[in-house]
Amino acid sequence: MRARLIIIIFFAVFAGSAYALGPHEVLVLVNEKSADSIEIAKEYVRLRNIPEKNVIRLNLPGTNSVPSLVVTSEDFTNFIWNPALKEMAIRGIDNHILAWIYSVDFPTTINFNPAFSIQGLTFLRNKLPDSDSVKKGTYISPLFAGPDNPAANAFSSQTFDVLKEWLDSDMPLPSMMLGYTGEGGNTKNTILQRIQTGVMADGITPEGNVYFITGADVRAKCREWQYPKVVKELRNLNVMAFITNSFPVGGQKIIGLMCGSAVVNPMQGENIYLPGSMADHLTSAAAIFGGSDQTKLTAWIEAGATASAGTVTEPFSIWTKFPCARFFTHYAVGCTMIESFYQSIRCPLQILLVGDPLVKPWAPKGEVVLTGLEKETFSGVVKVRAEVQGEQRNSYRKFMFLLDGKVVGHDKILELNTAGLSEGEHMVMAVAYKTGFVRNQVLGEKKIIIRK
Repeated sequence: MRARLIIIIFFAVFAGSAYALGPHEVLVLVNEKSADSIEIAKEYVRLRNIPEKNVIRLNLPGTNSVPSLVVTSEDFTNFIWNPALKEMAIRGIDNHILAWIYSVDFPTTINFNPAFSIQGLTFLRNKLPDSDSVKKGTYISPLFAGPDNPAANAFSSQTFDVLKEWLDSDMPLPSMMLGYTGEGGNTKNTILQRIQTGVMADGITPEGNVYFITGADVRAKCREWQYPKVVKELRNLNVMAFITNSFPVGGQKIIGLMCGSAVVNPMQGENIYLPGSMADHLTSAAAIFGGSDQTKLTAWIEAGATASAGTVTEPFSIWTKFPCARFFTHYAVGCTMIESFYQSIRCPLQILLVGDPLVKPWAPKGEVVLTGLEKETFSGVVKVRAEVQGEQRNSYRKFMFLLDGKVVGHDKILELNTAGLSEGEHMVMAVAYKTGFVRNQVLGEKKIIIRK
């Protein structure tokens, strides 16, 4: 008698908000020698519904759980780049990964002349850049959406999957770091709290303000030309933004802040940094940990911000090396944190971006409901259908099915042949993509158990 296949629905998890960059499109890298790196990555993967197949543990050089902050490009190649690429190919996920996410306890800096960040070398897909273009900030990212100067026009916001379609093999590899716990860093608990509040921020359409702080400091002046146009763009999007020469006080609700100063106190003014907020202060040593009296980017995260940015070496006051003000425009039209960062940084080779890459406060809410898996027992081919529910549901026209993190279909109906599946747990995920340049996506997933 032919063996009977029994599929038991174990539980269902539905995403309650739309993604731009989706959880199936990111790779999470973990330092397997570090208990903090493992714990933080595990919690992030759980909260963000990232497939387990998209998590790779790396054996970094040295005997300590915390590696050196500065490594050679050879060590990056041998211990991070090559092992990650090899494992992605083995798992069959390399064709749809659009960004990397580093957990804690990773190097921050690549020893070069001049030095650049681990995220800079990741962005360049491990191809060493021209030294002069790094030093002078003249490298132009293909993801940068402008403008280049006060008279130039800017480009529309786009999500990474749309940019990938335009750029094809020239698409760089953006990345972020979930946190930094070393000297001058945040505690594990603080990082976990920011991740949790970042997830809570998805789709809430925050009512907080964006502040652009001007001043006589060259650090403040180099981005000043960007502010007036962005304030207008944000107000057209119903986001309140202000240009001011003083730090906000009086318990203001802050969703974004940009200033320029070597030393700042993010906690002054008794303000509230809302879930999903980003703040930075454009200074030379914000990501040079352990060696300077300048305020670190981690001070913003300690104060409540979900993400911040700083350079790993002396960048000079070159605005191209830092997020420009249009970060908040990209963010306010529905892009994720990481998509907003990389569309706003013209030369992202010395920057360290820290926080939750997938937070998306302005993305519409919605979910994918899977039908066809309601029964407890199945045999042969199972037909699974994906339906979008929630805001703007009729705008979701493109669908994708994944089984255990691997793409298995590109329609809203999947004919799942159970005969080729092993016994045990499997995860079915369906993703629906919205039309437009900012291609928000919603997902639904169900875990199944197969017995033969």
